[in-house]
Amino acid sequence: MQVRFDNLRLEKLYVTPLTELKGKQAYPIEVIKQFKKRIPVLMAIGKLDELRAFRVLNFEYLKGNRKGGCSIRLNDQYRLIFEPISENEIKVILVTEISKHYE
Repeated sequence: MQVRFDNLRLEKLYVTPLTELKGKQAYPIEVIKQFKKRIPVLMAIGKLDELRAFRVLNFEYLKGNRKGGCSIRLNDQYRLIFEPISENEIKVILVTEISKHYE
């Protein structure tokens, strides 16, 4: 599966090594580490429902204003929110944001 980022900031966060991140970051370093670990998991799956096998990810389809999106856990507070592009065989996932779960 391919991963496409919704904005340049998220893409840059993923491709930049942790040692090269400069200045204050928008997310805690532990959240950034988990983000970098989760993207390869998204790339490795063939279908979205395969994420359910990874219980630690706490994969879920979103409701309300974010209906049509999905999320996986980065830690207790932060979730990686993404949108599947096609329904049958998901080839591309659009990573939209890293958000605090209860805000």
